[in-house]
Amino acid sequence: MSGMFSPESRFMRYMNRLADLMILNLLFLLTSLPLFTIGASLTALYTVCFRLGTDREGGTFRDYFAAFRENFGQATKLWLVAVAWGLGTAVCTLLFYTMSGWAHCLFVPVGVLFAMVVLIFGYVFPLQSRFENNGITTLKNAMLLSLGYLPRSILMGALNVFPFVLLCTDLMTFLKASFAWVIIWFAAAAYANTWILKKVFAPYLKEEDDDSTQDEA
Repeated sequence: MSGMFSPESRFMRYMNRLADLMILNLLFLLTSLPLFTIGASLTALYTVCFRLGTDREGGTFRDYFAAFRENFGQATKLWLVAVAWGLGTAVCTLLFYTMSGWAHCLFVPVGVLFAMVVLIFGYVFPLQSRFENNGITTLKNAMLLSLGYLPRSILMGALNVFPFVLLCTDLMTFLKASFAWVIIWFAAAAYANTWILKKVFAPYLKEEDDDSTQDEA
């Protein structure tokens, strides 16, 4: 029994990681409350998640807020682009879907554009957290990677939108699972995405990567 609760045991390492993710989830939700700060919150969340389990892992609070401040300006602009593109294509998709005649068929291409938003912005904030580029370059790289690694992109997109799809399709189940959203979901999804992205980003990262300075892609 004492071995199980040893600081170096696998059980305690798992418990420590679970605690890290719960703290990160709370930080993410709190810093996302103004809504326009969600981009900076996502970037900070990914910054810390990429460091978990590596030699660069540090203090969760310190690393999170340092990344939040450092990326606030550009991440906020990218988030506003995501909101404008996402809402625009989502509304158009619903409008065309409810129309009759030839206009009804337009919901398919517009729906594809909406799906592209989900896939592309699944990469934008992880890229923002790992590479130092301007916003246009980050968007371009996100678009190329989302298409170049389509199976991974779809898996990440499914993780990212799952709570919102559930909210729109089954409100009662969403409410029953609200404990998970508040306690761990967003941090756990970001952490899972970092594992999906490691092989994607590996060719563009320096061999001796130091998170105190971001790389260029």
